[in-house]
Amino acid sequence: MQAIQLTKYGEPEESLRLAEIAEPDHPQPGQILIRVEYAPINDNDMLLALGLYTIQPKLPSVVGNEGAGKVLAVGDGVHDVKIGDRVVIPLGVFSWAEKVLAPAEKAIVLPADIDPRQAAMLSINPPAAALLLDEFVSLKRGDWIVQNASNSGVGRSVIAFAKQKGVRTINIVRRPELIRSSKI
Repeated sequence: MQAIQLTKYGEPEESLRLAEIAEPDHPQPGQILIRVEYAPINDNDMLLALGLYTIQPKLPSVVGNEGAGKVLAVGDGVHDVKIGDRVVIPLGVFSWAEKVLAPAEKAIVLPADIDPRQAAMLSINPPAAALLLDEFVSLKRGDWIVQNASNSGVGRSVIAFAKQKGVRTINIVRRPELIRSSKI
């Protein structure tokens, strides 16, 4: 099975490589086996490769902090996740591999018709945006916020959550062609 492995800490183009690794075993009790459909690249993935992230796995290690996939097998005692479900790969399970084992209790089962490319980005950017709007400032309906890089995953989530709260946004992007992508 193929995976992206971190072989040493340093510049990502020098430290990450495509590798053949052993396929995961059948899930143990409480685990699920997931076929990864999509696993995005985030800044925190690059920080991990550089050795600057809070997590520093023993090398070589598969990396990737987000993803979505379909459940291929379930271990004993798993009742809330079934074979064929599309799930968000839980945080702490490195996702840049064809298949991963994950704790079933931490997997989020998704609607069958959700776009897996979008679902793959649900575990980091939306929670970060929610924290920005709820934990760092006290906003009321009608308040205004200004943000830079508003077409990023976090920025787009900030726009959506702010709209839901009745908070107005001014969204700055770097290039004119990105203006449409920063509107929700």
